[in-house]
Amino acid sequence: MRPALAPILIATALAAGCGRCGGARSGERPAPGAVAVVNGEPIAPDAVARELRDAQAGAEGQGQATGDVLRRRVLDDLVDRALLLQQARARSIVVGQDQVERAFLRLRAEYPGTHFDDLLAQERLSQAELKARLKDQLTVERLFEQEVFPQVQVVDAEVERYYAEHGAEFQEPERVHVLQIVVASREEAAQVREKLRRNPQTFAEVARRSSIAPEGKSGGDLGLIGRGAGFPEVFDTCFSLPVNVISDVTPSPYGFHLFKVVEKKPAQRRTLEQARAEIAEKLGREKRAGAQAEYLEALRKRAQIDIDEKALAAVTP
Repeated sequence: MRPALAPILIATALAAGCGRCGGARSGERPAPGAVAVVNGEPIAPDAVARELRDAQAGAEGQGQATGDVLRRRVLDDLVDRALLLQQARARSIVVGQDQVERAFLRLRAEYPGTHFDDLLAQERLSQAELKARLKDQLTVERLFEQEVFPQVQVVDAEVERYYAEHGAEFQEPERVHVLQIVVASREEAAQVREKLRRNPQTFAEVARRSSIAPEGKSGGDLGLIGRGAGFPEVFDTCFSLPVNVISDVTPSPYGFHLFKVVEKKPAQRRTLEQARAEIAEKLGREKRAGAQAEYLEALRKRAQIDIDEKALAAVTP
């Protein structure tokens, strides 16, 4: 999918928030060959068609709207992108090519072997086109960081109110910290259990040597688990197991398990101080999204946007 290769500009995510209000004048004919003109800058049919092709593939896969609704949404996103990039130019915001190259290399590193180039070919997207999109995205991000985010603040009173009103979010269930060893046969599991019964402290060492499970390399450490994790009929037995006692042999579709519980955490509610940073981050994200939408709405209200509805209806992926 294109979003994994060429991240959609923040403007796209604002579509629902800004309501597409202000500025657009449908029916007034833009420059010849343009679907729309944004403050004198044309949006060509092939630009709409390219974005529509990608959006349509994603919409069909997720059962979302297609056809005229999707075509309009794509054009709205392109208009938003144009407005934001125009504003960035007006504010003399420049993203250097070295920053684009670093972003490109980070993205490429997420895809092993030839998978990255294969995806580019599948999407009919050249490296130069991808870098241009990344540059646009970085430019818009910098615009928001300079013009919008400094005005966004989360104060202690907001954090405290959220904590008081959303107590269930901070209720943590009973959890146990579990080590496990998984082997292929019941006989082997019984032999390993007998060794561990005599010397439970060697559990991690035996896990590294004998376990066929992935976490065996790290001493069989599963970390903290809650009820219902993995195969409940297997792992839920850990909640009745005393700390530092080796479990009975427990079968599963993956093999034969031995468990050792090293810590038990009862159900509890996190304190305000424990949750403060998380709440502040959540509220900050929400406020930033709202501020972005308001900023874009203001740009639209001031803009001259002309749309050729016939040209838009004629665009095909």
